[in-house]
Amino acid sequence: MLKAVLFDLDDTLLPDESAANEALVATAAIAKAWHNIPPGDLKDSVRRVARQLFRANPIVAAHGNVFDISSWEALCSNFEGDDDEMKQLRDWAPTYRTEVWNQALCEIGVCDPFLAENLAAVYPLERRNRYVPFPDVKPCLDPLTSNYKLGVVTNGPCDLQCAKMDASGLKSYFGAVVISRQVGILKPDPRIFALALDELGVSPQDSAFVGDTPKSDIVGAHAAGMKAIWLNRDNSPQPEGMIPDCTIRSLDELQEALAGL
Repeated sequence: MLKAVLFDLDDTLLPDESAANEALVATAAIAKAWHNIPPGDLKDSVRRVARQLFRANPIVAAHGNVFDISSWEALCSNFEGDDDEMKQLRDWAPTYRTEVWNQALCEIGVCDPFLAENLAAVYPLERRNRYVPFPDVKPCLDPLTSNYKLGVVTNGPCDLQCAKMDASGLKSYFGAVVISRQVGILKPDPRIFALALDELGVSPQDSAFVGDTPKSDIVGAHAAGMKAIWLNRDNSPQPEGMIPDCTIRSLDELQEALAGL
């Protein structure tokens, strides 16, 4: 009988990329008021420029995804960490953010450095206003707390993932929250799952993991000896060779799925 259920965070419990896009559009609305720039066009430019500038940073280029931070997260992350690389990224962040918005504005024919500075400051606020769970999350978690120990295992920067847990009102549901940047291990490495299980005091054989990303969540959970439940909200095709123990379209289906494992 299962004793614990662990969850991914981004796009499992909270919208991530869609929420970031909404925040970008809301921020870009300021540019529409100033220069009548279509918010969608500026959003697309920001996403493109942010990716280019972030990947071009020598530290990011040298270390790949070890920082667990996407280019759109870099527009609002504090780059917490004591190592030299994180300190350098933290010092670079204000320049990066302003330059992203400045170049994106220039791409669509507007040169306004003052506006770019304003947009760079507004976007983190708009993003944090969208740390809201999917509608099916709390109705799912409430009954689970009576029968299972619950945990979260997430890839990402400490400051943003902790802020999401706090602002969303989800933190109190979980007895363990393990963040890749905090422990220096990325999913699908089975060791990051083991850390959460140890904290909960449960064996892998008695646990299931729920996540939306097959490569990190299904593969990682299986490598850790856990059952893997794929939350496929958008009905994506199943990647070849990544076979979950169960697939659900919504967390409304999770109770029944757990009972069948």
